[in-house]
Amino acid sequence: MNPIEKILEEINLPAAYMRFGSVTHPPYLIYYARGADNYIADDSVYHSEYKYTIEYYFTIKSRENEQEIESILNKNEIVWEKSEDIYIDSEDMYLIKYFI
Repeated sequence: MNPIEKILEEINLPAAYMRFGSVTHPPYLIYYARGADNYIADDSVYHSEYKYTIEYYFTIKSRENEQEIESILNKNEIVWEKSEDIYIDSEDMYLIKYFI
C-alpha cells in the first residue's frame, strides 16, 4: 500500500486514486501523483520526493472536515499547501486542493 493511502485511511471520508469506480456523493477525496522532485548528485538520483494532490470535494462547507484533513497531514509530518475554495458550476459542488 502506498504511504499516502495509509494516511488517507485515517480521514473519515471516502478516498480513491484518480476516480471512484461508481457514483460517489460528496464529501469525498481524490488523490493523484504529480511527479517527483529529484535530488541529483554525481550524475545520479540521490533522493526522490514524490508529490501528490489531494482534492477534497464537498457541497456544504465543513470546516471540521478541513481541520481533520489538515490535522492528519500535520500528525504524519506531511508538508502541505491549500488552495482556495473552487466552485465547479457543472457539478454544483466545491473543491479544495491540498498539495503535498
